[in-house]
Amino acid sequence: MPESKKRQGRRIVREAAAATIVIAALPATAALGCYDNSLPQVAVPKPEGQKPPPAWFPEQPWTEKTAETRIYIRGKIVFDTNKSVILPQSEEVLKKLLEFVGNHPEITRFRIEGHTDSRASEDHNQALSARRALAVCDWLVDKGVDHARLIAVGFGESRPLAPNELSEGRDDNRRVEFHVAEVRGRPFLGKDPYDGGFALVVKSKEEREREKEAERLARLPPPKPPPYKRSGNEVQDINVTELQAQLQKKRDQQGDTMAAPSPKK
Repeated sequence: MPESKKRQGRRIVREAAAATIVIAALPATAALGCYDNSLPQVAVPKPEGQKPPPAWFPEQPWTEKTAETRIYIRGKIVFDTNKSVILPQSEEVLKKLLEFVGNHPEITRFRIEGHTDSRASEDHNQALSARRALAVCDWLVDKGVDHARLIAVGFGESRPLAPNELSEGRDDNRRVEFHVAEVRGRPFLGKDPYDGGFALVVKSKEEREREKEAERLARLPPPKPPPYKRSGNEVQDINVTELQAQLQKKRDQQGDTMAAPSPKK
């Protein structure tokens, strides 16, 4: 083979090898020229401060020897939004609470606590949480629990279990808790039975029924006045003879003969 053709063949081989090297280096070059300019991901904060159930929950029930005022019952009492109306899905939890109250006569007073999230004013949340606690107490009273054994208090947003910035946290903070306030007439563990909450009076079923009846009567329209009767202050012709006869007849009926007394002998 002529020398010129050999040199031409070697040149073609070298150019092909160089082209292969350039193509292979392109991804690395592109990688060096481009970079990810997105912001680093920030982990969503997890709910902190939520008190986990004790180790025995829910197998071991509350006992007087437990150094814990809270009564743990699985489930949750839920209400209509921004109201104190208990929703039907709370029935199972309420029945468990009713059973617990009936099985522990040594607990002379229970504290029902209402808690809210922070999406309204503090005053509004405190009042709402107290009304919700009272609604639970009224439910228990309607089922036969003595109203004197129940304390209804509201804490509003002051005792969160989780961050209110999270939807899940707000859901955890909207809750009703059950606590032992007194055992055999004495404050349990020496603590304030109200625990500093905003309290509402728990009334008997009869008291609430009387109040409802009074409210119903107050809403009724006032009774109609009796039909108007003329006073009779008018000048009329009077038959004197007929009038005297009527008066005499009346005297006779009363036993008054109008007779003069007989003279003494």
